[in-house]
Amino acid sequence: MAKSREQVEADLQNMLAVLQSTRDQLEQLRTQAELLRISLEEHRTAIDTLEAYKDVKEGAEVLVPVGANAFIFANSSGTKDAVTELGAGISSALPIDTAVEKLLKRIERIESSRKKMIESGQRLEQNANALEEQIQNTYADLSSASGARAAPARGARHAPHGGGED
Repeated sequence: MAKSREQVEADLQNMLAVLQSTRDQLEQLRTQAELLRISLEEHRTAIDTLEAYKDVKEGAEVLVPVGANAFIFANSSGTKDAVTELGAGISSALPIDTAVEKLLKRIERIESSRKKMIESGQRLEQNANALEEQIQNTYADLSSASGARAAPARGARHAPHGGGED
């Protein structure tokens, strides 16, 4: 049994709502993936800084990044430890090599999460595109069905003004 025009229009409205929701989810995933990319960049910068600091002589003047591309001048100490977060808001001084290892492990986890997010985004994009095509096809079917009934009226509208041929 064929659906009524009202049922098809309701289906279209539902599909449009799902499409909008899918697009919103996709945008959220993109934002989260971008935040993870920024986090990766920060971790890599931290590793580069720690690696460079290992070879600095005691008392040498160094630039220490404090974030947002801002740096402060400081003199290096004889201690070659780095303070790094262990988790749950707890930080500890660790040898630089150990701190670098911890950062590399975090990078692996972040990259894995980002990869999963990107893959989810690709699936969502495919779903959205398929739904968009389904919406367009349904709308075209609806338009052609109503166009068939309205054809005589449409033909009458296109008659030359003035009621006769020119």
